[in-house]
Amino acid sequence: MNRRLSLAFLCLTLAACASRQANTREVLPRVDNSFFVREQCKPTSTASLSPKQVTGLDELPASVRNRVLDNLPLQAVGNTERAKCQDLAARLLEDRLRALCWLEARVTGDSGTSTPAAPPRLSVQLGASYQVDTIIWVSENKNAKVAPTRVIEAAKSALPKDNACTASTLEDIRARVSKLGDFQQVVVMPGPADRQQKKVTLVVDIKEEAPPAPQEKAPAPQNKTATPK
Repeated sequence: MNRRLSLAFLCLTLAACASRQANTREVLPRVDNSFFVREQCKPTSTASLSPKQVTGLDELPASVRNRVLDNLPLQAVGNTERAKCQDLAARLLEDRLRALCWLEARVTGDSGTSTPAAPPRLSVQLGASYQVDTIIWVSENKNAKVAPTRVIEAAKSALPKDNACTASTLEDIRARVSKLGDFQQVVVMPGPADRQQKKVTLVVDIKEEAPPAPQEKAPAPQNKTATPK
């Protein structure tokens, strides 16, 4: 009986941990895609770094730390002659951290000489904390079913008392907004930031409906040639 209860508790804990990273799971692929398009580089080898290989991430929750260190590029080739594909692991880690509210993150290390056999050792400075200033709503649907005011009110209600911008804040906002409707996707990310005031605008990006399934094209009619009589 005790074993069953322990297993049930473990399952609930794992489910809770997974749900707490729903926003992070949506954000990081976006960051990665934008990064490789911007840098014009295509990774040829990747690896997940361990906390022992990266210093400066102690204050991150273990689940978030593991996510941002997962599947980092070690080597890459350029899509153009001008592409500079060195130090990709450090630069992509910076982008990932900034997308999760560490807006002044800086990553340095010997990633320029990394190989699949010798992954880089990186050093991270997370920088100053930021507060949420305003929240804006974005939707790809022209005729949104959920009013923007409801989205923004729900997002504001999920903010912590100190308005701190953290990965946890983004998760809480996503969870609260998701309850407003049967959305296909809800993603919360930092937007424009005021470096002097240490404040940032959050963007709530919503897709209300799944894209229409591609329609199968009907086979082209065959031209029948008349048989001479």
